Amino acid sequence: MLLDAYKGLIEQLIPAYDSEDFDNVFQMMTDGEDGPTKLQIKMELHRLMTPCRQAVDLRGRVKGECRPYELHGIQHWLDDVAINTYHKRINAYGGKFRVGLYEALMNTRNNFRVMHQQGKLQPSPVPDVAVSQRDTQFDAPLIRFGHYLTRNENRLKIATPVTLELPLGQMIHGFTADLSYSGARFKVPAAFNYHLGMDITARFPKLADVLNDDKLNQGVAYRILGVDENPDNDSYKWLRLKVVGDNQILRTAIDHSLHRSQSRLRQNHDDKVIQVRTRGYEHCFLKHSGAMPLFFAGSELKYSLLTQHNRHLWERWHDERNQPMLNHLLSEPRIASLGKSGLKQSSTLIYGFSHQHDNKTYFYSAAIPEMDSEQRRLFWHIGAQRDSWQVMRLTLQSIEKDDLDWLKDIAPDMAEQLSTLTHIGLLQDLTNPLSRQDYRLSVKPSLPGKALQAFRHPRNPVASARAIYFDPKPQRSEDRYLFETPVEFQLDDQPIQPAVSIDFSTRGLNLRLPAPVVAKRGDDVAISFPQLQKLDRNAPLYNIPYKIVRISPDHCNIQLTTGSGAQAAKSEHFLRKLIQHNENRLVIEEEQLPQGELLMAMHKLLLTRLCSIPYFAEKVDHKVRLKAIGCNFPPPPLIRLFHQTTGGNGYSLEPLFRNRIKRMLAETMRPVEIRQPHIHELYLHIERDGDKLLRLKSKLLDEFDSVDDRIQFIKQARHYGEFMAVRVTAVPVLSPMTALIGKELGELARLTLHRARALEEELSALIGCGELLDITDEVLIRLEIQ
Repeated sequence: MLLDAYKGLIEQLIPAYDSEDFDNVFQMMTDGEDGPTKLQIKMELHRLMTPCRQAVDLRGRVKGECRPYELHGIQHWLDDVAINTYHKRINAYGGKFRVGLYEALMNTRNNFRVMHQQGKLQPSPVPDVAVSQRDTQFDAPLIRFGHYLTRNENRLKIATPVTLELPLGQMIHGFTADLSYSGARFKVPAAFNYHLGMDITARFPKLADVLNDDKLNQGVAYRILGVDENPDNDSYKWLRLKVVGDNQILRTAIDHSLHRSQSRLRQNHDDKVIQVRTRGYEHCFLKHSGAMPLFFAGSELKYSLLTQHNRHLWERWHDERNQPMLNHLLSEPRIASLGKSGLKQSSTLIYGFSHQHDNKTYFYSAAIPEMDSEQRRLFWHIGAQRDSWQVMRLTLQSIEKDDLDWLKDIAPDMAEQLSTLTHIGLLQDLTNPLSRQDYRLSVKPSLPGKALQAFRHPRNPVASARAIYFDPKPQRSEDRYLFETPVEFQLDDQPIQPAVSIDFSTRGLNLRLPAPVVAKRGDDVAISFPQLQKLDRNAPLYNIPYKIVRISPDHCNIQLTTGSGAQAAKSEHFLRKLIQHNENRLVIEEEQLPQGELLMAMHKLLLTRLCSIPYFAEKVDHKVRLKAIGCNFPPPPLIRLFHQTTGGNGYSLEPLFRNRIKRMLAETMRPVEIRQPHIHELYLHIERDGDKLLRLKSKLLDEFDSVDDRIQFIKQARHYGEFMAVRVTAVPVLSPMTALIGKELGELARLTLHRARALEEELSALIGCGELLDITDEVLIRLEIQ
């Protein structure tokens, strides 16, 4: 008779074998079976519970690395899966090593013989056999932005046994990779579930014996910061952890061990590589981000960080004089309401547009709390029909005293400036031309158009905030020279007016006028240099075409650039030769570059307060793949969703890009310089059972047949599960390097040249990056779905 049908029953009887009432339990559990069957079950139990003195040697028998373990006075060779099986089953066998436990260790799931019997171990793959598995093209590791492994503490590289206790009481045996005062890296079996933010307790039995310190057996509290997969061996994972309790026990053990260890310097280099790698991805993100970081002192805007792809947002809020009006968009009442004391973070949606009247530009903006429903619909109807229509989200987060303390450490020379900062803001452009008609779906209210006058910005004063580039590199295409000479200025058919030059370059000119002039950006003017013309009558310095670039608020200072045409080309050539021949006499007007320390402090503030999820792509074998995604901790809802799509084993953006690779990745990341990011709006229908993802459906905005179809999709998603709207931006990465990251790579190269080169090659292989923004609230508001 075969006992396969009774394996479950035997497993239930094993824990009761040593109990005094085993016979009663046996009779009750086998009630209904005939005598021969009962006899064979009991004989099998006696066999399984027979004491065993045979060593388990799994070397060459399992898929995994085997290490020696002394158990019950016998040395065994076990891998991670087997040692965990031992600790799971030993209590069922009465704490004794018996035949049943021996067989369980010899038949673990990763045993080659077992895998072969189950068909999991296949010979070399045959080309014409399709293997069904999840597409990992959209999988990407998670990088924690704004968090660096700065090692101002001793770090011990050591491999010693560690016992981990999970929240549900599970006991896991692993090995340390390294230890520090505040963190650790452990090698643990992959058979268990580990989650970011999980609190665990670690004990160090071997280290306690070596150092004769029993306190190491009492346990140290850790929190999981990262779970790293092993691509070559799926039997174990790496945990990155942070100490959350008292670390005095570890401090003493590490200090004692480091006196005998020479590995600290090598480990510190590893930490530096990780740190520079994180900053490399951060700087690539900053360089290509479309959002505008803002820094406030109270309700006053002090700084705005510009990048290659958020300049359009900055320039849109300039009037016909090319003067910034962003201070009125970020008005004092608006900022004061968002930055109330006690609020760590607050955000609001702001709608805006501009209107041209009498050669002047007037701006209108209104935040959601500032309008009632009738005003909002009127604002939408009038604004959404204009090309200047904008939808923005302003997020404001407070700067705490702890932030200012470590900022002073980063930039001690900037301590006075930084101490005035109270809030950091982020202005995100949510405008989508395809959704403009969504704002005009409702019936236009009967309010008169003048009801929007309350939302019109004043024209003065202009913004005094300093707009600085995120990277300390020159932004001018050519040098400017201080030079004062009389100039004749003529606008259209108006009389010639005298002026004086302040500085000039081959293609630019800065003038001071004795009286205000009525002009606007883009106007063509004719410039003559009478004093210089006397020095050379043949010089082309008469009626040179220029175009106005900027006008001061008092209209007495005008900046110009050369126009087009043969006369302009001759003038440029003459001025270039003039500069070359007099280079020693001319004084260069130095470009004011932001200090690197100030930028690093701003980056640190910004990168710990992300309002989006950056992602990065590379091309491998002519195929676009995701390289990494970034976020802050605790992870936002989108990151948790990407984690669930893999069944809790990594992160995947498959719901966003599946069947849309060409449209959303390949085409948007072609190596062509662009000013504004490519955008897509994606709608998600999510159904879950706790932490398990049951169903996920995604559709792009233009994949719906009609607005009604889109609204129905949203309502069904909210009825049967969850709805989420995601704005996906993408830009090509032509050069990921910045001045600051280049400096850090140079410092790393002095420590470990080959790893610095490898990191530079990794960053240079990036072909594109983008951001994922949760815009669920904006979509529901615009479609007026309750």
